[in-house]
Amino acid sequence: MRASILSNLVVDEIVSRNNISSQSLGGPAAYCGITARKFGFDTTLFTHFGKDLDSKYLEYLKKHGIIFNSFKHSELPTTRFVLRNLENDRELTLNSNCSAIEIEEIKNVKSDCWIISPVFEEVSVELLRYLATTSEKGFVMLDPQGYTRAIDSARKISLRKKIDVPLNDLNGIKLDSHEISCLTNGLSGKEGLQKIRSKYGIDYVIYTQDQNIHLLQDERLYWLNVPKIDSPDSTGLGDIITASFACTIVKEKDPIWALCFAAGALTSALQTREIGIEKIPSKSAIEENATYYYNIMNYDTI
Repeated sequence: MRASILSNLVVDEIVSRNNISSQSLGGPAAYCGITARKFGFDTTLFTHFGKDLDSKYLEYLKKHGIIFNSFKHSELPTTRFVLRNLENDRELTLNSNCSAIEIEEIKNVKSDCWIISPVFEEVSVELLRYLATTSEKGFVMLDPQGYTRAIDSARKISLRKKIDVPLNDLNGIKLDSHEISCLTNGLSGKEGLQKIRSKYGIDYVIYTQDQNIHLLQDERLYWLNVPKIDSPDSTGLGDIITASFACTIVKEKDPIWALCFAAGALTSALQTREIGIEKIPSKSAIEENATYYYNIMNYDTI
């Protein structure tokens, strides 16, 4: 099976809570790409990066079996963020931003699973609509995080209060509390999930909040409570959840198992207590946790 990831590669400077700085390859292209490979998918990145990207990062991805849609370097520098982990939050600063992905790059490409997860301005809504409405497109999953981001004069990332993104014809979406609010004019929780489900007709709506992961499918709401695990870095956890869910639903066609694998991947990643992409867990660790979660699944009819 084939997975395709639409997102620009990122180099993160990660500053820990005790002010220790480290550099890591990052962004959904890396986190989702490597996670999809752990699930056995042939994985292609539709991504842009500049000539400044250290070759060791490209070799790292190649070593993990990642395929690139093109090795043509952008004239712009690679997208780079500074991620400062605070006590209960994190602060993002955009140091540089690479070029946008074009529709022509994905034309005539067939894939079993598409994961669209922009970091900042590289996936236009026109590209999103093109992919979502293309026949024989495969399963299309969106993490809209990049659409909610704005930048101030100091290049710090802030979050928009409202966004208008065409979500019709998507198969799945992964959201946090802020993203639900942006898409529903301030709604939250179960009410916000129902609004998104009814307005856009998305088959699977994933919602993460603190230690809880929810899934709305048809008229049933499933959820799992994940234990709090002290970890030095939370970067990429949402990407690991997104890729784990999408890959499982495509392979197994079972939303309950897919939710369990998403929760299992989150738990396994935190249990590594690693920083950056080193936290991406093994398939066996994910499966062990997923089996545990399968037996404690909660659900309700709404």
